[in-house]
Amino acid sequence: MFLCKNQDQALRKQLGDASWDKAPKELHAKSASVDHQNTEKLKAILRNRQWLTNAEVGNEGVGAVFLIIQHSSDVEFQERMLPLLKRAYLNNEGVSGQQVALLTDRVLIHKGQKQLYGTQADIKNGEVTFMPISQVDKVDERRAEMNMPPLEFYRKLMEEMYGIKDHAEIELN
Repeated sequence: MFLCKNQDQALRKQLGDASWDKAPKELHAKSASVDHQNTEKLKAILRNRQWLTNAEVGNEGVGAVFLIIQHSSDVEFQERMLPLLKRAYLNNEGVSGQQVALLTDRVLIHKGQKQLYGTQADIKNGEVTFMPISQVDKVDERRAEMNMPPLEFYRKLMEEMYGIKDHAEIELN
């Protein structure tokens, strides 16, 4: 799982460095291929079980599993994994509130529904545009419940991550 995570993150860093929406199509295709391969590997591992716990793979391993699920193009797989991710979060097994929020929003958006936490956005013409959010006036409350920063800070973080705009108050490592 760690190798899958490292490859996933290296490709996403390259995409970010190339300014995501301006990155070469080949790089996007390579990322999609790696996502598919990682999904199939994880499905094989989980075939005879439901979840990998932090007792088995550590918090970093659980984080790697989350990234594979989050970046999977298999929406049914994501939806099937969401209750397991939520349970791991509630049981304090290495899953963060932000990870639950990210996958929850991704599944909702794929189902044609509004997201709850404002984690899903498009980058178009050098601008971050959030996909529709349910009760947007309460999004910061929901984000706080999951130990996440306010939506406006998240927008700035995304602008910094994707090379859209520099925000001196945000330092990425």
